[in-house]
Amino acid sequence: MIRALTILMLILVVPAMANGADREREARELETMLIAPCCFSQQVSVHHSEAADEVRRDIRQRLAAGETRDTILKVYVQQYGKRILAVPPSEGFDSLLHVLPPFGLIVSAGLTVALVRRFARRGSFGSVPTAADAPPLDETERAYGESLDDQLRDLD
Repeated sequence: MIRALTILMLILVVPAMANGADREREARELETMLIAPCCFSQQVSVHHSEAADEVRRDIRQRLAAGETRDTILKVYVQQYGKRILAVPPSEGFDSLLHVLPPFGLIVSAGLTVALVRRFARRGSFGSVPTAADAPPLDETERAYGESLDDQLRDLD
């Protein structure tokens, strides 16, 4: 009889203990997903304030009542706005901001390749003019050039 009562107690208590551990784990995860509503500076899991303590108690009460993670998060978002979420969902323009940098990198790499090919086809990357390309010098310019060359040789 005592053995039967012990087995019956174990059958009833062990699932309740496991359910309590799961609920506590879920509560701690929810605490990391929410920002303390008093100052919106830290997660509820690490913030020390009355408001954060109240959120912790409320999360555990809602989980004990059978509410899911999504419904609890929705309640807090309705009450405080998306600001309450530690990681707000990316939607609209926010999701576009995640796409633009890689897209810009690909476009700029493509433009660079196209410009290099274009200049390579033309055969010059801004070639340096030679003496043959220069217009002929008059007597004054020639004398000045020779004088400059003499001065530079004296410096050596």
